[in-house]
Amino acid sequence: MSGFLGTGASFAADLNLTLQLSMAAALGVGMALARRKHYRAHAVCQSAVVLLNLALIAGIMLPAFRFGVLPAMPAGMAKPYYSIATLHAAAGGVAQLLGLYIVIAAGTKLLPERFRFRNYKRWMRTELALWWVVVVLGAATYYIWL
Repeated sequence: MSGFLGTGASFAADLNLTLQLSMAAALGVGMALARRKHYRAHAVCQSAVVLLNLALIAGIMLPAFRFGVLPAMPAGMAKPYYSIATLHAAAGGVAQLLGLYIVIAAGTKLLPERFRFRNYKRWMRTELALWWVVVVLGAATYYIWL
C-alpha cells in the first residue's frame, strides 16, 4: 500500500513521519507553556506526546525494525540503511523511557520521593533535546529507507 506523501513509502511510514514531526512541534509548544507558567497545560501536552509515541513505537516502529533491520544484524551495521535505523531505535528507546519516567515522576505520586527528580527543568530540557535528535534520526531513517 502506498503512502500519502508521494515518496513511495508506505502509508504507515508516512503517517508515522507526519505524526512525529507534529509531536516535535507540540513539544516546543509544551516548552512555551512551561515558560509562561501554564504548568497544567504543559503537563497535558508533553504527556500526550509521550503516550502517543508509545503507541506509534509499538504499532509501527517496532514491527518495521523487527522485520526490516534485525534479520540483517550484525553484518548489516556497515550500511546506513541499518546503522541509522539502529541508532534511531537506541536513542529513541532511551528518550521514550526517560519521557515515561518524567511523566510518572512529575505527574503522579506513584514513585517514592527519593526516586523523583530534584531538578525537573534540567531533565525535561535533556529529554527535549534528546527527542529532537531522535526525530532527526527518524527523518533520516525515513529518507534512507525510500
